[in-house]
Amino acid sequence: MRTTLVSSNKDRIYIALYDRPGENPNTYHWAIIVGPKNEVEGGRGHRYHVRERLGLDRPGIFRWQYEAVEIPLAQTNMLLARVMIGKVANGAQLPTTLATVPLVQDNPAWRCRHWVRDAIAALEADRRSLGTRVTDWSKIERASTAYVERKRQQKRYDGSGTWKAGTVPTYDLLEEMEVIP
Repeated sequence: MRTTLVSSNKDRIYIALYDRPGENPNTYHWAIIVGPKNEVEGGRGHRYHVRERLGLDRPGIFRWQYEAVEIPLAQTNMLLARVMIGKVANGAQLPTTLATVPLVQDNPAWRCRHWVRDAIAALEADRRSLGTRVTDWSKIERASTAYVERKRQQKRYDGSGTWKAGTVPTYDLLEEMEVIP
């Protein structure tokens, strides 16, 4: 009997690191991006993250706000890199779980990176959203920041080199290999 292997085309979940102009080059805006395994030109995905915005309830005070938006998957001038940490098992449950991750207000030490850490823990706890995955935060954080640093050393962000236009440097943490230079 011959078995035909069917390739999984499940969406992928990525940690995305964005540049923060004017700040220390080793600080990033952290987010979660979900997109298809096989990306096509003009393809779209979703970004889940928190941002500080002026609060309507307290004028002049910044408040953390959760945001879930559809985005193009092509390179933007602020997106530095993506690190794939898993496969999405339940595309309906994942946004529901992310929307319930608490926001910490009035704590100047709490940042978007903390929300992403807590979001990964929530996805691990719900046991329905993700299939094959890496959810060890210390491994994710270390791999993500090291990957961006490697891309900086390779001058990926200075406009030189032979990088394919419109692509986002992407590292697969499951396979521990770069998939898009």
